[in-house]
Amino acid sequence: MHSIGKRFAFVIASVGLVGCLVAQEPAKSPQRPEQSPRDQQEVEFGKKVVAEIEKQYKFVTDPALVERVNRIGQTLAEIARTTPTHARYGESGPAPFEFTFYILDEKDVNAFSVPGGFIFVNKGLLDFVSSDDELAAVLAHEIAHAAHRHVTRLIRDDARVQQSVLLPALLVGVFGRLPSEDFAGLMTGAQLYRIARVSSFSQEAETDSDLTALEYLRRSPYNPVGLLVFMERLAAEERKRPQIDWGIFRTHPITRERVETIKRALQEYGIPIRRREVSPALQVHALMLDKEQPNGLYEVRFEGIQIFVPADDPQLGSSRTRAEQIARTLNTLLDDGVQLYEVQLSADKRSVMVRGSEVTRITDQDAQLAGKSVEALAEATREAIRRLLWSDAVRMGL
Repeated sequence: MHSIGKRFAFVIASVGLVGCLVAQEPAKSPQRPEQSPRDQQEVEFGKKVVAEIEKQYKFVTDPALVERVNRIGQTLAEIARTTPTHARYGESGPAPFEFTFYILDEKDVNAFSVPGGFIFVNKGLLDFVSSDDELAAVLAHEIAHAAHRHVTRLIRDDARVQQSVLLPALLVGVFGRLPSEDFAGLMTGAQLYRIARVSSFSQEAETDSDLTALEYLRRSPYNPVGLLVFMERLAAEERKRPQIDWGIFRTHPITRERVETIKRALQEYGIPIRRREVSPALQVHALMLDKEQPNGLYEVRFEGIQIFVPADDPQLGSSRTRAEQIARTLNTLLDDGVQLYEVQLSADKRSVMVRGSEVTRITDQDAQLAGKSVEALAEATREAIRRLLWSDAVRMGL
């Protein structure tokens, strides 16, 4: 499945969709209990799926990527094997499987899980995540799918729905001797009902994996907020594309709904939501204007927005020191949910204030460097910070 993006149940049925490279095989713990015959059967099924995938698609061979995925994945796998978890869909943990991680040479931001503990990650997803915390969140989500046996549960649910809906519809049509057009309508309705039911099961599996992933992450070295940040960034990317309401064909909960579910769970756990601590992609940065002069001027920048270029000052510090302090302050304010109206100028029009505290004071040297008056530079800096807040609000869909 794409756990985080595409429906995994039908990836299993269509194993020709992806290609992969196995990361190094995990070492088995000598204390691990033997797998049950049922566990072994699921592993053997997973191996057959993996073998079909390997026949058709390309592997990633970069040792650094393989090491990164395996290192983070095995840390979380060990937690999954030792942590009892409640399944809202599927079967409760801990996971009975050893886990093997594969990297797929595919551009899509996608990952999925095969029964028996085989996890696939696309190269496109590795390019998209901005930190180990975000990657750990994706891997934890996929591990949860395997641990709670979501794919095998979906297969059983689909078979049960077919037996309870399609067979009775077929019998009614045949023995009731319906006209052909009525019989076709009856079967179409039964098929649509089946799709709706199985899609709802798949959505339950996604929600269960999100919440179970948080259980793993909060016991790990990785920040659970990485899952929230990843989903928010994914939602922002989805908003850039044409919107389609899949209705009964939807197999994942709407991303913004998943975001809200994860946010509520983090709040219930008492985990501070400090997004900039887990995602450099969201941070305001202090950057050298000239890389050949590390002791020269620095700018405060967020993506395409240049916020301020401080000059060296004997009292306030070097350009670098000032830029780094302003960036830290803005990152904290962003995580605290500062609003546009809270960004103001001081009474003397020489400082930018947020919630009554000074973010930066404009010096005569700053104004001379910018070629503006002190008041004009203060106004421009305030407006740049407001553009930063607006850009972040748009990303968050607020």
